[in-house]
Amino acid sequence: MDPTQLESEGLALRPDAGRRPHFFPDQPDLDRVFAVLVAMAGEIAVLRARLDTHERLAERHGGFDRAEVEAFRPTAPEAAERHGDRQQIVQRVFHAVAAELDALLVDERAHATLAGRAATTAEVR
Repeated sequence: MDPTQLESEGLALRPDAGRRPHFFPDQPDLDRVFAVLVAMAGEIAVLRARLDTHERLAERHGGFDRAEVEAFRPTAPEAAERHGDRQQIVQRVFHAVAAELDALLVDERAHATLAGRAATTAEVR
């Protein structure tokens, strides 16, 4: 692998990283579940890399110990930031399912709009 293609966390950057692959194009339900699994694996890989960075820096600089980690309670702004981070992870992990639900809602609204227009047209006649 070309080292220039590594981001700061050591994960490879691909030119097509924004596109979601289809693993089982003939089985859309299985494809969505697998897409969620792949997204979750990516989130875990990033989390492990970041945790490793923190552990190594703490070890080098005589940082915190496990008791401090266990006793830590975030401030309100820190808790709000964590909440936002969790929301973003959920959106990335469940993108495949959310996209399918959004498409169904759009179809349902379009169908309801067409049915409403047809009823209005029938009443006018």
